[in-house]
Amino acid sequence: MASTSGGRGGEDGRPPQMQPVRSLSRRMTRAGTMMMIEPNEDESIIDSELVPSSLAAIAPILRVANDIEEDNPRVAYLCRFHAFEKAHKMDPTSSGRGVRQFKTYLLHKLQEEEPTSDPNEIQTYYQKFYVDNIENGEGKKTPEEMAKLYQMATVLYDVLKTVIHPARIDEKVD
Repeated sequence: MASTSGGRGGEDGRPPQMQPVRSLSRRMTRAGTMMMIEPNEDESIIDSELVPSSLAAIAPILRVANDIEEDNPRVAYLCRFHAFEKAHKMDPTSSGRGVRQFKTYLLHKLQEEEPTSDPNEIQTYYQKFYVDNIENGEGKKTPEEMAKLYQMATVLYDVLKTVIHPARIDEKVD
């Protein structure tokens, strides 16, 4: 029979100092994997680099938004909004790994930015971008630069088609 002394042993009868060490709680071990954003860190890189693998198709849209942010913040906003809509269509229940957190982050980012009230602004920007970079860039830029510019133009055109009804898109754009 077990002794009735004041010291309590564990479930297996061993004294407390002889008990196996418990592993850290899930919360403690997960704390190191959480991303901390430094105040000085460039947030424009973050949104396109943190895209969950199940939403990889929206990464180019966010990269374009980051690239044109300084040039035209309202068109960058439309790109991010398009990326958010596309992410929601791809995973409406946010069941993929990291999707809910990413969509929440992107929604907060959209709420911080100034939305555009003129959808034709992207059409004007796309036309200028295409003329300045694609038409006038042929032969003047490296193939790598041209590949990136073509990708940007493709993304801008996709965003343009979702913002403006196809019947209202200027013939010069098509």
